[in-house]
Amino acid sequence: MTDLLNPVFEPVAFEIRLLQGRLERSEHHYKSFGRVWADYLNSSPHLLEHTAEDDGTTAVRLRRVRPLPVELSLDFGELLYELRAALDNCLYAVAVLVSGENPPPSAARLEWPIRLTPAEWKSQASRYRDLPAEITEALERIQPYQADCPDWNCLAILHELARVDRHRSMHGLGLYLREFLLQADERVVQVLDTGSPRIIIDGSEIMRMRVRDGLELSPANFDLHVEFDVDVTDVRESVGPSGRRNRPWGSLDGRLKALIRATREYTTGLLGLAEEYVRDRGGADPLSGTAAAGGTH
Repeated sequence: MTDLLNPVFEPVAFEIRLLQGRLERSEHHYKSFGRVWADYLNSSPHLLEHTAEDDGTTAVRLRRVRPLPVELSLDFGELLYELRAALDNCLYAVAVLVSGENPPPSAARLEWPIRLTPAEWKSQASRYRDLPAEITEALERIQPYQADCPDWNCLAILHELARVDRHRSMHGLGLYLREFLLQADERVVQVLDTGSPRIIIDGSEIMRMRVRDGLELSPANFDLHVEFDVDVTDVRESVGPSGRRNRPWGSLDGRLKALIRATREYTTGLLGLAEEYVRDRGGADPLSGTAAAGGTH
């Protein structure tokens, strides 16, 4: 992360400490999220129920004994908030460095851009008119519409996940069936429909079968093992860098780790560009009035 002992960053030392604090707080929420989820699973919060259907088949359904803990949603929402705020803190610090002013020009309009289309970027370009071309070009290069797999782009994911929170409602979290292992004796069980990766709610049918007349299920002829992880209820699969369809970064856990890592890389990279800009203009103290000789706009 950015070295606060570097004299270039002295004018924005507070902003950088705030940025670092937000990233550390996001790591705290990520770890807390994992602990809450593990404790929930260890409490045996659901069971598989066999129900006889009117057509003579047997369905295996999920029955939830305990609801998802509210702490999951709190940690999730607060993690997203800290990452989005860290990006905005970084851009503010960059604007101070390259302008030599605090607050910088157009401070009220500054926010880290996340644009899904070139048209969106163009329509909001005036927000960044006071930033040097080197900075705006770097920001544009990492926009989701530039990515080979936009649905897997970390800025796009953060935008989508955080978007709901801005409208005062949390993304729903649910159980995602990620592993389905079945061993069944075909002489006893005719498997009609097997489970597939998806969100499972209370009462959801996981599989359907027909038990041969006069026979009964037992551990010797029927063994079903399922595993769940937690994900947003509206998660969608899409083609990723490997060319295969999957949830972006494989799971919500993978997505959150990728978001934290990407936010560190984005912010470190942009502050590095701002440092180069200041040094190229002959000063280590951009607020002294001499660092940005020749103008920054």
